[in-house]
Amino acid sequence: MTFVFVKLSDGGGLPNGGRNTGDALVAGARSVGIPVGGYHYAQASPSPEAQADVLIGEVRRLGATGCVPMLDLEDNPPGSGTPNIPDSRKRDFSIRFCNRVAGHGFRPGIYMNNSLAKMLRPDQFGVSNLVIWIARYGAKPDPAAGRYDIHQYSDAGHVPGIRASAVDLNESYTNAHLTGGGAAPKRKATTELMERRTIPASPSVTSVRLFLSGSETAAIIVRPRVDGDGITDAPVWQGNIYAWGSDKVGVGGNPTQTPGFNPKTVSHRRYHLPGAVWADFEYSSNVEFEIDIVG
Repeated sequence: MTFVFVKLSDGGGLPNGGRNTGDALVAGARSVGIPVGGYHYAQASPSPEAQADVLIGEVRRLGATGCVPMLDLEDNPPGSGTPNIPDSRKRDFSIRFCNRVAGHGFRPGIYMNNSLAKMLRPDQFGVSNLVIWIARYGAKPDPAAGRYDIHQYSDAGHVPGIRASAVDLNESYTNAHLTGGGAAPKRKATTELMERRTIPASPSVTSVRLFLSGSETAAIIVRPRVDGDGITDAPVWQGNIYAWGSDKVGVGGNPTQTPGFNPKTVSHRRYHLPGAVWADFEYSSNVEFEIDIVG
């Protein structure tokens, strides 16, 4: 899992009348070092500018800035009684919303299904650096839908650590969805397992040195011995991660410096350490566990 999007706003307010915000989901993604962004479910009112303001307010409040803010353009479920944005207005609504997001200093993004993308062609909106995310299950988006950066290929996935009946799954084909990504699409860098190390149990805090690739995709994945639901009864308690590059300069990525960090690790956690050639990992655990070194 290399990125997460969380629903943060709906129409002129928060999801479910404000009773269910994305606070916990954003904090959870950030605590394990996964870039997270917010998306907004579009409604017929208020204005697209007002709705964009709501999303950006939540993005800033939660620090969900690892991925670009997204507009979710789709109709409400049948029988909901909530009016939809007419097809004749969807293009104008989208352009105005995305331009407002850009006006706040964020790169804008838009999500829609394959059929709507073929009708609207978001790659022809004229919005600068627009990130495009298309949903089509069972096949890649139709060429007639135009350019896209992310493909949502399933709404029935399961992810260790997420207790839900189903999770949407996506594949990114460029890095544009990540904050600060360049305008020109580029292929995602390949990530491969370099080594899987078994880390001995240690009830007291200890440190182990790990050697990484020094690449931009360098990372470690902490792997407690989980059961069938992706959770362990024998957590790893994590401390500092001090990582250095080949020039012996720290590369950052220490999770203990992240607001809301939870040292109790009950499922797999990934820590992205771009440019790191070695890292010192502090931990305590009553049982042995594994660490994957990838790059």
